Amino acid sequence: MDDAAIATIAYADVFDYPLRRDELVRWMMFDGKVPKQEKRFYYLPGRTHLIAIRRKRAKWQQEKWSIAERVARILSIIPTLQLIGVTGGLAMDNAGQQDDVDLFFIVSDGTLWVSRLLATVLIELLGIRRRPNDTSVANKVCLNMFMTECGLAISMGERDCFSAHEVLQMRPLWERGNIYKRFLKANGWVKMYLPNAWKERGNSKWLPVHRKDQSNILFSILEPFAKKAQLWYMKKHRTNEVISDTTLRFHPNDARLWIKRKLAARLARYHIPLDKIFYAS
Repeated sequence: MDDAAIATIAYADVFDYPLRRDELVRWMMFDGKVPKQEKRFYYLPGRTHLIAIRRKRAKWQQEKWSIAERVARILSIIPTLQLIGVTGGLAMDNAGQQDDVDLFFIVSDGTLWVSRLLATVLIELLGIRRRPNDTSVANKVCLNMFMTECGLAISMGERDCFSAHEVLQMRPLWERGNIYKRFLKANGWVKMYLPNAWKERGNSKWLPVHRKDQSNILFSILEPFAKKAQLWYMKKHRTNEVISDTTLRFHPNDARLWIKRKLAARLARYHIPLDKIFYAS
């Protein structure tokens, strides 16, 4: 088995996720070759128990997808939203029973903060919003990332194996104006890491609900007030949030750090340099 195939299996192993053959092909890193020996699942030595974990988790996905789809339908009434997608474990059908539902948004330019405010209010009214200090988060909804149309490309400093997976694992539930294809095009660099997944995602037939664009003038006027109010509220709760003119990312713990650490430990067993995989160097 070549280094790329081992790295692909090792990356999935970080999430306790054995890969079927078709998934190994889809998520194969770089130009790796699928092993000739056909198996039901591919996993690292000594990790056979992951098959049982995966089958157990499969029972919990349907309810979480139902929640995500219902929330997307409700949030789609917000005219500034251009895309609503699922990220995290659910995007890979690998969410734990106690996991929340992570949602990703692309919004109209100049409406980053007002879009987040409107989405937050609606989720709050539904009684399923994950709050920063919640200890029980099962099936609650986390609005964890917002991007504007003019900021679809992942920044140069974050273009690595982790971000490539995040881009291609995100599964859109609803979109306006074919924005998902534009998102993929803006992040064409990911095909260097995951060429098969890039090709498959680009050719996928999603079932978005297209609606006519509505004027965002009023929302643009409200934007500075929404930004000021939310920044004031967040003063007491700030952790590792990423805030810029085009991106809001609310992850209390930087997943990139612990994923990188765990992947490095797995690759070291096979004498594969982490940088060769994580940064494609």
